[in-house]
Amino acid sequence: MFLQALRVAAGLALLKGDPADMPYSINLARLAAALAVFSSALLLSPVAPLSLALATGIGGVAGVAFFTRQLLRGKKLDNRFLQTVSAQLLVGSLFALALWPAFAAMTPAMREMMELMRASIEAAGPDTDPMATSIRISESLQNRPPVWAQLWSDALFVWSLIASVRINRLAADLSMPSSWLLTLLSLFVLTGFVMTAQLIAAILTA
Repeated sequence: MFLQALRVAAGLALLKGDPADMPYSINLARLAAALAVFSSALLLSPVAPLSLALATGIGGVAGVAFFTRQLLRGKKLDNRFLQTVSAQLLVGSLFALALWPAFAAMTPAMREMMELMRASIEAAGPDTDPMATSIRISESLQNRPPVWAQLWSDALFVWSLIASVRINRLAADLSMPSSWLLTLLSLFVLTGFVMTAQLIAAILTA
């Protein structure tokens, strides 16, 4: 069943097929959630503590599940939830894994930027301009992220957004404009869940 689900997810990532082709299984949805957490933690582990990386993945999964549930409930299509959330999480995991080489190439620059930001925050006074500090840090970086990695990550973000829009449109029987609007809204929902999960992780590990 999992191999079938991966084939469906790969097709959806290539803008083919339908989320309704995904096997209807709560165990598959749980496995898809676990894979999504793992792939997110894998990306962030080089630049963030494990607890924060796992919290980011868990928050992301919770945000996707919450938004998908509300979207389908609003259209009275609750019976499509398991297939749709499995599709979104598995497709998201495939994109995250495809992003890994570019993310790994950008890790030195990201580590340096985080260290400089931490030092700037510790030394900053109340009148410090955050924008000026950010620009100064960017200009002082010794490690520059490779151009190919930046282009690949940008391309994958747009590609994954298009795939997510298509899944939402097919699952909830939406028009294209509505699907784009709601999918963009889902990014804000997702960010809220991720930030909340990160805050909880920071409090628990303090």
